[in-house]
Amino acid sequence: MKVKVIVHGHAVEYFPDKREQFDYTFEEGQTVQGMLGELGIIPELVMKIVADGKPVTKGYVLRDGETLVLLTPVAGG
Repeated sequence: MKVKVIVHGHAVEYFPDKREQFDYTFEEGQTVQGMLGELGIIPELVMKIVADGKPVTKGYVLRDGETLVLLTPVAGG
């Protein structure tokens, strides 16, 4: 099973290969929280999650073929 992950915000540097977009392969029942842990991402870096256009929580169970948008804190001044 696979989802497309899009990362917005400065924390993209902490994601795989520092890419803003990548595919993530998972087993049935995997949550967003589990995905973050598997990728070695600190969950607090993700402020909001959108799955196929709908807001979800870190406890959301991933679904094959969907697109996840992860919003991280904005930095600057």
